[in-house]
Amino acid sequence: MIKITATDFQESLHIEEEEIILNGPPGFLTGTIFLKNKEADTIFIRDIAFTPEDQSLSATQLPQSFKLLTSLRAGEERVQQVTVQLPQHTPPGNYEKKLQIGGKEKTVRLIVQPSVEIDINPARIHFQGTAAGKTYRAELTLTNSGNLSFKVPANIKHTTMLDEDYFCRALSLAIREKGGEGFNPTMDELTRNIHKEMTDWVDVRIEESGKVIEPGKSTQLHLSLVLPRNVDSSRDYTGNIRLWNKNISYHINAYEYDLLPK
Repeated sequence: MIKITATDFQESLHIEEEEIILNGPPGFLTGTIFLKNKEADTIFIRDIAFTPEDQSLSATQLPQSFKLLTSLRAGEERVQQVTVQLPQHTPPGNYEKKLQIGGKEKTVRLIVQPSVEIDINPARIHFQGTAAGKTYRAELTLTNSGNLSFKVPANIKHTTMLDEDYFCRALSLAIREKGGEGFNPTMDELTRNIHKEMTDWVDVRIEESGKVIEPGKSTQLHLSLVLPRNVDSSRDYTGNIRLWNKNISYHINAYEYDLLPK
């Protein structure tokens, strides 16, 4: 078996395409190439090296090779999927590299797509003491892990909160009240119970709304949450706040625990 690496036996392999196109977000550019084993022996392809010239990206950003980790029997031909991973903050664009394979120079075109990605930490927050109109505050860290600038949303609307037992209670009461009358009356009663138990919208605001975060940067977010007036102070509530494509879950305990050290 002949092992093809970034430095050895590149002449044993033939790639049909004159231009190899890899397309996708920075962390997962994919494409296909047509491979042919030119040898009378099986070859194992570990990786194929790019030529060292550097055109569009810095040497620290560009991969020096792409891995295949596949084998071809003597004379075998195959269409092979290939992937390349670039740093996650690589700007969108069209980048070009060259490689030498089978004695010929090939062009590799890397088409990097826009990627909007953020991380929120923590993704789960807890509050204590349920009270109508009460304001809770929390600090979150937002990290821009994509390759485009991210603007903190100006408005967070339609945030709901639910009594943790509301569905079980609504269903139990509906079955007790209308279960003997059949399915439809029971479902109607369930719907009425759910509607009666639902609270109004929660008012959620972020002090940093409108702030622009560049790729790879982080910022602190100061979040405030105001309970609606029709909450029940004896109940625990839970809900989700959607920030772009991330969900921040929150839990409110009706009882306030003493967390201070004794």
